[in-house]
Amino acid sequence: MFKKLSLWLVLAVSLSAQYTPTSPYLNNPDLFIPYVDSCARFWFNSYDQAYGGFYTNVDRQGNVITSWGTNKRPLTQTRHAYAFSKAFMLTGDEVYLQKASDALGFLYSKAWDNQNGGWYTDLNRNGSPVNGTSSKSAFDAHYALLGIASYYEATRDTTALRHFNLGYDLLENKYWDKGVNFGYFDQAAYNFSSRSGKSFNATVDALTTHLLLMSRITGEQKYKTKTDSVVLNILQKIAPSMDAQQIGFAELYNSDWSINQSNTLTIMGHVLKTAWVLGRAYHLNQQQAYLAAANKLFTNVWNKGYDHVYGAPYKDYNRVTGVMQLWGIQDSAKAWWQVEQAITGGLELWSITGDTRYLEAADESISFFMNYFVDHVYGEVYENTMRRGGRVWGEHKGNGFKAAYHSVETGYLGYLYSKLYIKNEPFSLYYKISPKAEEYTFSVNPLLTPAGKIKITSVTLDGAPYQNFNPVTLEITVAAGTGGKFRVIYQPQNLTDISVDEPGRPGGFTLNQNYPNPFNPATVISFELGRESDISITVYDVMGGLVKELASGVYQAGQHRVSFDASGLNAGVYFYTLRAAGETLTRKMTLVK
Repeated sequence: MFKKLSLWLVLAVSLSAQYTPTSPYLNNPDLFIPYVDSCARFWFNSYDQAYGGFYTNVDRQGNVITSWGTNKRPLTQTRHAYAFSKAFMLTGDEVYLQKASDALGFLYSKAWDNQNGGWYTDLNRNGSPVNGTSSKSAFDAHYALLGIASYYEATRDTTALRHFNLGYDLLENKYWDKGVNFGYFDQAAYNFSSRSGKSFNATVDALTTHLLLMSRITGEQKYKTKTDSVVLNILQKIAPSMDAQQIGFAELYNSDWSINQSNTLTIMGHVLKTAWVLGRAYHLNQQQAYLAAANKLFTNVWNKGYDHVYGAPYKDYNRVTGVMQLWGIQDSAKAWWQVEQAITGGLELWSITGDTRYLEAADESISFFMNYFVDHVYGEVYENTMRRGGRVWGEHKGNGFKAAYHSVETGYLGYLYSKLYIKNEPFSLYYKISPKAEEYTFSVNPLLTPAGKIKITSVTLDGAPYQNFNPVTLEITVAAGTGGKFRVIYQPQNLTDISVDEPGRPGGFTLNQNYPNPFNPATVISFELGRESDISITVYDVMGGLVKELASGVYQAGQHRVSFDASGLNAGVYFYTLRAAGETLTRKMTLVK
């Protein structure tokens, strides 16, 4: 059976008329391009020509703050590499690929611990570790992959892929807790002799830095399965912790996922980021639980941690008392990266649900961001502002946590979201591919979206028309020995004109998605019969082998539920099938350990 209009689109059409964005950037997305160009170019002068790598501490004009130290954090290198890669994809200026390569070259050669594995936290000017025996964190391990994955998306560089795999394998083998309390450990000893804790950063930042991106551009099941597992941590551990707080959620946990009560800080940007990643993950696994949790998270900030007078979210709170943390100042403050989450998360969730609160938050936040965070004299953005937009805690642009990443991400994704969902206009991106020994096909899917939302209308290679692309699957095929700079022009599609399969009722039968999914170790499968029928429900592994028959026999018309206990089975993807009256319906589910 087919339907011409999906439910989410009906909702979006019915609600979107209630709010019209006023930001010039949302109404003219091309303004994001010079903004990104300005932000990325700002960091050029902070490169060390003598020893390589980008300095971490940078002042308003882009000069090194030597009084703060001449260190070069790996976090700085990978975040710059992300920004330079996106700046190239948006502008086509290949100088950004060279800058990204410079940042990654220093990261590859200096930041990896060749003896014990893992990434150092801090490096001095010449690239030696500041403390080679300090603990290592999942936060640093995730973010090391951010710039590598982004550069790989722009270039399909094999060196980048090799280093990505090295870092990804470390996460899976050293940081991932394979026991009943599955999830990424937050901290590890320098030699991984011990591991401890769980956290927001160890969990959600796996999605933001690399899992969602690699799921999108490679289609590999391992990334999608891990995404499902991490989302399950959010749904079962992080989001539910909100119920016992005055605001926000618990951010630090013990290894068994019990809340670490010694930490009471909750950060509005983290709550919003979690809602945003659930929206993006929904495109990979359309579970309503994802959207329900995202709404709960966003609403918490909207009601308790958002400035409805001047726009944009506030910064930090005590989750137990609900009191805003002022950190010694007399007025409330806002942070650049936290405001970004309201922009990108708001646009993503509005595009899915049509709930105009999301669009309103994005519109107000981008206006505040561009008016008060952006330095229109020297470029880039300030780290913090007061509630009304004044400077607070200095005018520096770079430190141990602030680099080019969030400012460029705001512009890059603001451009894509606005083109796709607000203006419905064509847009273009660039890719630079080196010649390979064999024919090569690569994905140029720019964003996780509903199926059919984007098509390629044209491609050029080094300025000349190029025809070997698939406009629907968003793939380009390159002959052996061929390479160069590709410019891809995309056209958003009106989904009211696209027929999509309805996961509905052939012959009056419905097989619903199991819940929870992913699951460990048990889940429930529900189905509906339009009339009395002789049915069977069976579970198969990915090789087609029968795992278990869950139900068989004559069932009355109506709704039914069966349980599936996967104790003793290996983690992975399984399929369950309903057969009734000559019809067969099959769905996929994921078991995590």
